[in-house]
Amino acid sequence: MRFMSTRMDAFPKCSVCQQQFTPKGPAPFLLPCLHAVCETCVTSAAGGVISCSTCQREVNLTDTNLQKDTVRQKVIFHLTVKHRPTELLCTNEDDGNQAVCWCQDCEELLCEYCQNMHSSVKLTRSHVVQNFCDMEPTASNIPKFCSIHKYDPLYLFDKSCKRLICARCRFEDHADHEVEKVDVAAETVTKQLEYHKNELSTLQTRYQAYMKSIRQGTKATDETHNSLKDNTRHIFQSLRSQLDQREKEILVDMENHVKKTKATHHALLTACEEDKKTCTRVLDYINKVFLFASKSDILGLERYVGEMTRTCLDTAAPQTYAVPTAVFNTNSLSKLKANVSGFGAILTMDMDGKSEIIAGVLRLMMTLWQTWK
Repeated sequence: MRFMSTRMDAFPKCSVCQQQFTPKGPAPFLLPCLHAVCETCVTSAAGGVISCSTCQREVNLTDTNLQKDTVRQKVIFHLTVKHRPTELLCTNEDDGNQAVCWCQDCEELLCEYCQNMHSSVKLTRSHVVQNFCDMEPTASNIPKFCSIHKYDPLYLFDKSCKRLICARCRFEDHADHEVEKVDVAAETVTKQLEYHKNELSTLQTRYQAYMKSIRQGTKATDETHNSLKDNTRHIFQSLRSQLDQREKEILVDMENHVKKTKATHHALLTACEEDKKTCTRVLDYINKVFLFASKSDILGLERYVGEMTRTCLDTAAPQTYAVPTAVFNTNSLSKLKANVSGFGAILTMDMDGKSEIIAGVLRLMMTLWQTWK
């Protein structure tokens, strides 16, 4: 049961209605935050505004033209092939037979019978057919032909219109536009995505190091706290009744500082974990782009991926987490006895402006104990 649950959880969900995407269900559309929303939620969005429940980002559909998330569509298809292949039926003849393979050239699911026919016909025998058992992610070059000029291949990219065009389109409606070959345009964007990937990989490593340093700071706080508490009790047990009340006050003050410090660490860690998740999600999506995206897909992703990358970098964590120190401001024993009510104030050194920690007190408390002896 746990295995089945894990397989089901692998399928992407709509970031609005939380319904899992399926090959035959509503198509996923890509939000600027790189989350996906189903076509049903897009068409039924109240007031033309979609709120992503995953990251709480709102998208005004009157200002943003969402594109189909072809990368996730391919992810969904491959997950279905891997985990729920019985749901896929032959689309070549629509005979209801169980599909066993996929023709990349025809973009058709084939049953065993159609697969045999496919390989025996001269026109289709050279097609790339993948069996479900060894199917790997592949990038498709579809669409291949112009929707206006049916037999003209789409091999040009209009940088002004942000769309693929054929040679006839180039000299008709796009004559004054900046146009280049799809391969050239896609290579430029691919290099930019590689740059984003490297930046995010470096940032992800920084998050991991920063989270480790925060955890170490929390551990050091606990150790210092326990040591300070034990030594504080030992010292004040050796003092006269005049110090008893002050001992309690210091312990309470120490506990409050520790709670504040640990609460700060927890808040930092929580925020860092969320930022790391966003970084990981964007990085994972870029990896999926390289696995599944066609050149035309890549051209449409640059703005979204670039925006999310910049968002990640703008909220990047510091490379290290400095552990501050704390000291007791003490004088001689005679002066301490005269001013016992002022003894033990915890002075924290806020090294990075984000946290306080009770470090260094143990050393000074031991000095006090030696003076008292």
